[in-house]
Amino acid sequence: MASRQQRGIARQSAWPDLPPELLERIVAVLAPRDRVAVRLVCASWRACVRDFFPTDLPFEAPRLLLRRPGTGGGLAFFSLQRRKILPFTLPANLSAGRCCGHIGGWLAMASDADRSILLCNPVSGKSISLPPPPVFPVSKMVLSGPPTSRCWVAAALGRTGTIVLFQPAVSSAWMTIGVNEGAQHGGFRDMAFWSGRLCALGYDGAVLAFRGDLRARAAAVSLLREAEHPVGALAAGHWRVYLVEGDGELLVVRKLYMVRRNSEAVDLEVEVHVLSSATERKWELVEEMPGRAVFAGSVVSAAVPLELYPAAGLRESCVYFARREVEMLAPHAICEYSMMDDEMRTVPIAGGHSADVEPVWITPFV
Repeated sequence: MASRQQRGIARQSAWPDLPPELLERIVAVLAPRDRVAVRLVCASWRACVRDFFPTDLPFEAPRLLLRRPGTGGGLAFFSLQRRKILPFTLPANLSAGRCCGHIGGWLAMASDADRSILLCNPVSGKSISLPPPPVFPVSKMVLSGPPTSRCWVAAALGRTGTIVLFQPAVSSAWMTIGVNEGAQHGGFRDMAFWSGRLCALGYDGAVLAFRGDLRARAAAVSLLREAEHPVGALAAGHWRVYLVEGDGELLVVRKLYMVRRNSEAVDLEVEVHVLSSATERKWELVEEMPGRAVFAGSVVSAAVPLELYPAAGLRESCVYFARREVEMLAPHAICEYSMMDDEMRTVPIAGGHSADVEPVWITPFV
């Protein structure tokens, strides 16, 4: 006769062994958000959801989180693979907020009305409130790791170009860093955690690395990249520079286009530089990225290996840009630039998107 322990093991192992056709019928009646939770149970359940409901997985491959146009338009996920909005409903407490960051399935949501920051996991439903950072409105937030990890650190970048750090395991207050350094470089326009340091991109193209000690309320700083041009030198053109961390590398992605006077011709330039030697502050121009693609945006950027997304239809050696402004060159939320062909093409979004909120790349590796 089987013991109680043996019967318990048998009951536990029965769930993963459900016939696929039965599991498919059960999952079919669930809401898309619940299907995402189902895939976390075990390998067989995850395979079932992937095979039969691929469009319900907003965190499976790079997606774009954007706000739908019109009064009261809610946040929605756009799939690059399917070229359409996914049937995934975000929790009500996220619909009114503005996403200013993402890491490991956690969204950093900012409310400009009450200056609050909320870290939310739309799959588990968990949320963590942060004290209001002294740099509102926040343009970007990056985390050293998910808020469930040990001693995680949050960095918030204000639209004035100032950066503040917060580590709940050390202090309940934010710490401002790099004020003098930021003033020398016209303020900071982007940032990323790389190699245990917070790297910040100045408006003149310089990249600085900070190693903060929140207990001592101090931060050591080093220069990783010299200034590329004087502050404001490219104000007449339409340009954007992104700081990207991915696969252990630190990249600078530069996009510049200028419309010639009395002409509709456009000069386009997209460059990707990689830090090849931090000690020598040496950067190299990247002409191709075999097996990889870059996702660049004002809120989230990442370089990812495409072998992790075999069915996503992504192109290697491509830079996918996401921005809310309507440009003459690219009046869409997504632009795809091929490093191999030196060509830019747009990805249309049916129904459009709101230009009031920055679109955000959502990937499992940011």
